[in-house]
Amino acid sequence: MRFAFASVLALGLLTTTAASDEPLKTAPLGIEQVAEHPAMSGLTMSPDGKHIAALVASAKYKWPVVTIWEADNLAKAPIGIPSTDKRPLAVSFLGNEHAIIFLDQPFTPSGFKTRTFEAVVTDLAAKKFTRPFEVKSLGSEKQYGINFSVFLDGSVEKPNEYLIERGNPQIGTTEILKLDVTTMNVERAARAADDEGFVLADIRDGQLMVKEKLRATGDGWQVVREVRNRTTGSWEEHPQLGYPIKQRAAINPLGFFDPDPNKLFVSTNRNSNFQQIQVYDIVSRTWETEPAFASPDADISDASALIDNDAKKVVGVGSYTVEGPARREIFVDDAWSAVQRGIEAKFPGKNVSFIDTSRKLQRAIVEVSGPTQPPVYFLLLNGRELKLLGKSKAAIDTATLGETKYVTYKARDGMTIPGLLTLPKGYDKTRHGRIPLIVHPHGGPWARDYIDWDSSGWTQFLSTRGYAVLQPQYRGSDGWGMALWKAGDMEWGQKMQDDKDDGAAWLVAEGIADPQRMAIFGYSYGGFAAIAASVRPNSPYKCAIAGAGVANLQRLGNLWGANRIQRESQGWTVKGMDPQENVAKANIPIMLYHGDRDTTADTRHSRDFFSAMKSAGKDVEYYEIKDMWHQLPWWPEWHRETLGYIENYLAGPKCFGAK
Repeated sequence: MRFAFASVLALGLLTTTAASDEPLKTAPLGIEQVAEHPAMSGLTMSPDGKHIAALVASAKYKWPVVTIWEADNLAKAPIGIPSTDKRPLAVSFLGNEHAIIFLDQPFTPSGFKTRTFEAVVTDLAAKKFTRPFEVKSLGSEKQYGINFSVFLDGSVEKPNEYLIERGNPQIGTTEILKLDVTTMNVERAARAADDEGFVLADIRDGQLMVKEKLRATGDGWQVVREVRNRTTGSWEEHPQLGYPIKQRAAINPLGFFDPDPNKLFVSTNRNSNFQQIQVYDIVSRTWETEPAFASPDADISDASALIDNDAKKVVGVGSYTVEGPARREIFVDDAWSAVQRGIEAKFPGKNVSFIDTSRKLQRAIVEVSGPTQPPVYFLLLNGRELKLLGKSKAAIDTATLGETKYVTYKARDGMTIPGLLTLPKGYDKTRHGRIPLIVHPHGGPWARDYIDWDSSGWTQFLSTRGYAVLQPQYRGSDGWGMALWKAGDMEWGQKMQDDKDDGAAWLVAEGIADPQRMAIFGYSYGGFAAIAASVRPNSPYKCAIAGAGVANLQRLGNLWGANRIQRESQGWTVKGMDPQENVAKANIPIMLYHGDRDTTADTRHSRDFFSAMKSAGKDVEYYEIKDMWHQLPWWPEWHRETLGYIENYLAGPKCFGAK
């Protein structure tokens, strides 16, 4: 890795184009501060509230260390469980006496570069380690790449009985394992057929209650939902819970949160542009007339149960989640809603999240975060007292970070496009004039951005170098209503791309962006957007940076076309302007980078586009990152390398540097 850090940007000083403008002074966020493992992450609390577990970075080990504390004696030295050969991804409690650790590592079966997963169970003293979910009949998890997740962490009636989902993506099987956390005995509860999967279990007794499968019809594939009949135990189809895949309707069963065990709470946009929480009766097979929770301008995506553990019964809904510009869980029961108001009042303007709450103890882990606040974790005691547990990025000076705000602007065809705009700390356009702009589209494209801490670090990395950063929620983004989502169908590189360019034009009109110093940088689908920008006529950008980008729509369509679900749900929407077919039109410099273990966005996209651009005599650079895969969290060395490339390319003569 070779970086030239002594650049104009690295010195933290950007001068604007007009001589009369006051220079904007910034304090660049260091590459190491972004790249390092979070000091603390993935916190969780045992059901009895007596223990806390997390991943904690350590200078002694390559990977974060699974760490377990006594909640009532935080001063006592915690138990540390380091790993030297596999990366711990997450830790969860199995009851009050055990924890399950999920790990991953690179894996190259038959020359195919991917990664594999492992699940290890330990007692809280870290004296005994077992692998109770290993696929003994097929060999090791490593050989077959088995995936694990906690499907249900105990029920009201059977709190010691956990359900573990074990999936084998190689052969497409899914099993639900029943684990008794007092004896650690494991038995298979159910096995899904090749074309089906389990959706949810009842929080009351742990009974599997909803599953789904696909059915071919004359008009395409249908999602079919079945519900277990509580009287007969048989599975029965409920057409009201199904939908044609191509419609992309949101009908997401959440759980049975009412004292009436037949009332199923569902997040759905059946009758609305945005998702609402509606209630479906599994006996009468009817929907309640009015939604339980709704918003005129945001999805209500989730809900949770309010449980009386002493009486062992479900009381009702305890909270619901609103997907606004910032995600927020809203408690509705009197006790926790009062606690929430009190804690939020201590952190105005920040996002406050409650993790693993104990209503009886009024105890929880509280996460406080925001665009200028990397997550900070507290232990809440008695519903009032907060004890600091740790900070995820303690070395970052939050006073240097740029504020993010929600904005909207008009696309050229009149559609309103939401966006998030981050401006450098202290920027004032009347004093500083126009500044460089980075248009930073998210991946997916069926995804979205939130006003919160950017776990990739990119937004603040760019903002603290004096750039305005626009995150356009272009058509095709989900979570902003069905109308915006569906407007992106078959518009790759076309109207979806117009939305990014129109956001840049809006910021020029606002007097913020310098039209001579604009760039586009994205990852995954955002990488496609950067690649597409490089071959579109009259590009508004000086340069483009594409991480793990798709370049060949035909290749992507063939990949998704081989999977009937992907083809039916999203594959048919991937049409528009194909950059690979338009290399001859490339008119701005572009830098590509891609991990060589990326199986989500095939590395060949970048390799082939780079070769085609070089053959056509176009201005292109390409860096392939050894062992890097697609998804966060990434290894620090991958972050260091890619951030160095990004910084130097933007500061260099092909982008904003002096020629």
